[in-house]
Amino acid sequence: MSEKRVVSVLERGKNAALERAQETLIDQVINILLSMKGSGKVSDKAWLRLIQVAEKLDRNGSYAPAIRAVRDAFETNHPYIQFLDIVSQKSPACRRKLIRNFFINAAFKGTGKRKAFSKKHGIPRPFFFVISPSMRCNLHCIGCYAGKYDKGDKLSFETIDRIFSDAKEMGIYFITVSGGEPFFRRDLLDLFAKHDDIYFQVFTNGTLIDENLAGKLSELGNVAPVISCEGFEAETDHRRGKGTFQKVSLAMDNLREAGVIFGFSTVPAAYNYDTLYREEYYRFLVEKGALFGWFFQYIPIGFNPQTDLMLTPEQRVTIHDRVREMRNKYPIFIADFWNDGPYVEGCLAAGRNDGGYFHINSNGDVEPCVFAHFAADNILNIYNRGGHLWDALNSPFFREIRAGQPWNRLHQMPCMIIDNPRCLRRVVKKTHPHPTHEGAESIVENPAIVRHLNHYSRRLEEILSERERRQFRETKKVSIGQA
Repeated sequence: MSEKRVVSVLERGKNAALERAQETLIDQVINILLSMKGSGKVSDKAWLRLIQVAEKLDRNGSYAPAIRAVRDAFETNHPYIQFLDIVSQKSPACRRKLIRNFFINAAFKGTGKRKAFSKKHGIPRPFFFVISPSMRCNLHCIGCYAGKYDKGDKLSFETIDRIFSDAKEMGIYFITVSGGEPFFRRDLLDLFAKHDDIYFQVFTNGTLIDENLAGKLSELGNVAPVISCEGFEAETDHRRGKGTFQKVSLAMDNLREAGVIFGFSTVPAAYNYDTLYREEYYRFLVEKGALFGWFFQYIPIGFNPQTDLMLTPEQRVTIHDRVREMRNKYPIFIADFWNDGPYVEGCLAAGRNDGGYFHINSNGDVEPCVFAHFAADNILNIYNRGGHLWDALNSPFFREIRAGQPWNRLHQMPCMIIDNPRCLRRVVKKTHPHPTHEGAESIVENPAIVRHLNHYSRRLEEILSERERRQFRETKKVSIGQA
């Protein structure tokens, strides 16, 4: 046997041993979490054991800052520490898959796999993507971003199965499912079961989540529903139809009782601004059992786009201040998709490296994000010519978007659609992607929308720039005082 081959065999043996050691540590984490059922509170000893296991898994120190943050939160008794107390009450399958699929497969092991795949194929390495298997829906919500899409389901079970398999080959183990109403696809649970090493986040209106469906999700464990809720009954029913709030509340109850990890999704808009500022809303979500949630600014796209539904720049900044306050008070993590741009250094669209994503709609069009309704590629066409999912990531359209990111030095206004609208117009004009539904081009061509977004973005930049200058002056005062 040649020296080169001996080295190769030894290297494979070393890697296999490390893999076994990792699996042993992972099993320790899962066993700790599974043993907590019914304990009511995670002990300090258990917390320390989990942190120590995480430190052992992180051999090269890639996750040291995150681990330190967890240790600091534990030592200061931050509300986020209550997450694990709450998770300990979830079903065994949900606890097991949260750790193994999301934290281990997607965040930990997937990182190295994505880097290696990216280097080999010359593509970016998105952390996740969104897929909309169906645009069918039983509601007709005001300002629905997806309301103009074709309602036919053009993605077959086999196509979606292949997309998920390609994703894992790329190192992607976290996938968001949207729509329409995803649970209209009766084969969706079969796909979740077949790909039980992926963690799925499903955006749903909640109206189809009865006790039976909640029980099935509890048994699967790898699905975290995200239920749309616009505030209390008045706001939710105003946007989504009379009686919807009661159905949403019942869905949350069904999921909580079944031990399913779930979250919420809210669109801050003119009609619910006052409610989203009230602490009562966040307390309601915690009591219902939501562990996390998303705020998505209203964007004038899709069904009957209306710029007057958007928050003013002043309201948007104020709501974000409130969200940060609530995150530090209650055990619920709320991701403000636009305003939290500083945490991810701006726009994530077009599969950007290190945290980026893209969207596959129900027609198979590959869009840079859920809200930018333009595409240069279609996954069905790619597969018909023998290609793979990753072939869609290097179109001139996607490359031009990535070349322009971040669009603004103020990462709190990361979006190329509403925060930096001239950028989206420039990219579309230069690369000529096709609109993915009738009227999609209005976001870059409609004179009234163009004027509104120009004014909106300028005003937002003025507000954030002034805040930045004020913070700089205050920091300088403190530094001088300390000196």
